[in-house]
Amino acid sequence: MNEQSAPAPAPRSIGERLRAGRERAGLSVPAAAEKLHLDPKVIEALEADRFAELGASVYVRGHLRRYADFVGEPGIELVNAYSARTEARPPPPDLTQVPQAERRSDPKRLVTPLVGLGCAAILAFAIWWVLAGSAGNAGSGSAAETPAAVEPPPVAVTPAPSATPPPAAVQLASKNETAPPPAKPGSAATDAAAAEAARREEAPARPTQLRLELTSESWIEVYDARGERLFYDIASAGSVQSIEGRPPLRVVLGNAAAVVVQVNGQSRQIPANAVDGEGARFVVNRSGSISRSRQ
Repeated sequence: MNEQSAPAPAPRSIGERLRAGRERAGLSVPAAAEKLHLDPKVIEALEADRFAELGASVYVRGHLRRYADFVGEPGIELVNAYSARTEARPPPPDLTQVPQAERRSDPKRLVTPLVGLGCAAILAFAIWWVLAGSAGNAGSGSAAETPAAVEPPPVAVTPAPSATPPPAAVQLASKNETAPPPAKPGSAATDAAAAEAARREEAPARPTQLRLELTSESWIEVYDARGERLFYDIASAGSVQSIEGRPPLRVVLGNAAAVVVQVNGQSRQIPANAVDGEGARFVVNRSGSISRSRQ
């Protein structure tokens, strides 16, 4: 009797391997998200193979490699599997190139408006003709039969003098009596100082030069004063990331001990209260100093 061999197990997807690695580490989704400084929805999307929810492919590869290395899975292997999966998927059709049938104008639709406009013009001309003829006849008959009326001469009426002045004069007098004296302008020094202060407030802040030297691999996020993302990826060991943006700059590091920070050419120490576990969150102020980020 031949023994039947057991069927080979089906290959697991990327999300299943990530979930299995997290469960082996004994971590829940919120706990893993807190350690990686990520939104729990990012972890759920990775484990469910919903990569489209994470944005562009460069962001998906960054999250995928970082999370895989964290749970003990080969990050480069999973990133290559994701790249092969996206390259094999056919691109969506370009709907703008789909030919469309040309619409032909129906000549019958133009006949009805033209007929209506012609009838309206004829009717208006007939009404004008009738009214013009009746007005001319009425004017000639009344002028021949009715004598000209004699109007009495106008009688001049002299207004009685009044002791009360006209309203305009009263208003002018009251304005002259109650109007406050013009305000005296400030001194030249005060005006110059106010103008200089206003110019400084309106002048845009100079961009801040941020230089990050990495002794080991680390996740890096940098945002400018308007919330625009300037850098969002995993930086490799030995690399130097030069970033310029409008201050204050908000910085998130996944491996703070592996990053040397310079601001405008000067070395800066990451504050101890800005470090959370292996990562750090801090703000580069306009003056070039570094403080803890509250976001």
